[in-house]
Amino acid sequence: MFPISDDNSDRTTAPVINYALIAINILVFVFLQGVGSNDKFTYAFSTVPEEIVTGRDITTPDRTFQNPAPGGEPVVVPGLQPTPFTVYITLLTSMFMHGGIAHIFGNMLFLWIFGDNLENKLGHWRYLIFYLVCGLLASLAH
Repeated sequence: MFPISDDNSDRTTAPVINYALIAINILVFVFLQGVGSNDKFTYAFSTVPEEIVTGRDITTPDRTFQNPAPGGEPVVVPGLQPTPFTVYITLLTSMFMHGGIAHIFGNMLFLWIFGDNLENKLGHWRYLIFYLVCGLLASLAH
């Protein structure tokens, strides 16, 4: 059973930050990640622990694997891509990336249901700071 809403009768302000975060996540997933099909973008802007520890970008070549199925086409797996900014920006960019439709759907569903409650209790800016700090901590824990 999945929740689809909650009681917000005590809400005193519109959750504009929450709506903006949901919109940003969806826009990144659809337009930058190509609904999960743009591996080069994903590999350039995902947090790679070794890059964070060393402070330097790691790139690896694309690899081609032969598909063992009869008549199977070779499969190309892109390598790690260079990040056009400092590698530390990936601590932020990875917060807005998702691995597939189910991943983004689940995250946005729970952000929709519970994020507005947090924003109402914390206020707009403290909620945004809370969201970003939690995302940074999650990236560092990775």
